[in-house]
Amino acid sequence: MPGIFDALALDNPNQGENMEDDGDDEACDMLSEEMKIDCPLCKYSQADKSVIDRMNQMEQNMTGTTSPEEIYTTLAGLYHVQVRQPLLNQGLSAPEITVDQLRIHYTLHRLNLRDILSKEILAVNNMQIHFRKHQVATVNTKTGVKKLDPKAMSEWVKLSKHKLELIKFYNGPLSKMKNKESGNIKPYEFS
Repeated sequence: MPGIFDALALDNPNQGENMEDDGDDEACDMLSEEMKIDCPLCKYSQADKSVIDRMNQMEQNMTGTTSPEEIYTTLAGLYHVQVRQPLLNQGLSAPEITVDQLRIHYTLHRLNLRDILSKEILAVNNMQIHFRKHQVATVNTKTGVKKLDPKAMSEWVKLSKHKLELIKFYNGPLSKMKNKESGNIKPYEFS
């Protein structure tokens, strides 16, 4: 997500020639201070069955089947139509919740295990692809003989085992938790 890290550390200092070096680097918090913003979703979330709780449930259910941006757009539309507009029509004030605020809230303030695990699985898979293409094997340009680097191969196998463990959890206990949480939608009862 843009804004969390200003730059990644480079292994080769010559790669970062375009970056200005104003001084020594010192340890700091991984999240930037500007990320500590006033979040209306955190502020107005209640223990009862509020619209924000319904939005949280929708986000949870849509994760894994819908793109994150589409989820945030849908949730913003839900809030606008079902909460904000009716309040404005009555002459009452209602905070505006934007897609950007939803993106920040659901990526930094609220954990979604399925989303975290799916991104972790994809990241490990991309690391494996990089290892396979650039570090596991070398070819002699004169003879054409391929050699495997045992250390890189060992790292690739570790990544593979880690990915398989994540997939097992994603398809096992995590999917069972989802099945328990999903229930029938019942009509609203007026009393």
